[in-house]
Amino acid sequence: MNGELNALQVDFLPKLRRPLLIAAFEGWNDGGQAATNSVRKLIKEYGAKKFARIDPEEFFVFSENRPTVRWVDGRTRRLSWQKNDFYYAELPEAERDLVLLRGTEPNLKWRTFCNNVITLAHQVEASFMVTLGGFLADVLYTRPVQVNGSSSDLELEEKYGLTRSNYEGPTGIVGVLSNQLQAQRIPTASLWAAVPYYISIPNPKAVYALLSKVNQVFSLSVNLDALQKQADEFDNEINDVVAKDPNVAAYVRELKKREFLN
Repeated sequence: MNGELNALQVDFLPKLRRPLLIAAFEGWNDGGQAATNSVRKLIKEYGAKKFARIDPEEFFVFSENRPTVRWVDGRTRRLSWQKNDFYYAELPEAERDLVLLRGTEPNLKWRTFCNNVITLAHQVEASFMVTLGGFLADVLYTRPVQVNGSSSDLELEEKYGLTRSNYEGPTGIVGVLSNQLQAQRIPTASLWAAVPYYISIPNPKAVYALLSKVNQVFSLSVNLDALQKQADEFDNEINDVVAKDPNVAAYVRELKKREFLN
């Protein structure tokens, strides 16, 4: 058996109804941890259960992305490797069920890695796949977070006002995966939150914006009340950070000036 088949480890295949597969990856695609925290929220919201994973051995340079150890019960050390785990949730009130991939952008063999993801999508008979991302941008932290998006379904783009980014340049695993999905004619969409580049901490406003768009487009009805409260508190927290940092404060004033002139 070749390495590609060995990498995808499936404990069991749940019987799901036309599942929507949503994926997010730590790393270059995850500004403000917007994407991965969105998937974490979905896993918690629906009590999703892990059923498969991609073994990290082939895809990571462990001297660059090192495994971690932590104490368990003060006596035993537990080793944790980079994760690319699949979860599922049955949604009887919705038209289809849900599969979630909480992952880490690999160092190596991106096409092979994506083939593993696509193999799992075929095995669960996913009807649609969505990738989430967060990109760093010159935006005011006080404004609602803009979500750009694209889809292989042009009618869906138009119906929900998904605005394609005009970005050209280096891409991450999300871009490669989206490209391979489209090449295999698997229906797909990609949603990206614009995150202020001058704020380095996790951004709940971006999570709220991404999941609001997911709710709108895919009718998931995720409860966002707690996230909305966190987003409001986040603005107050960043107000204090900006007030204490003259350089950031000056940059924010410049952004406000540009917005006024436009």
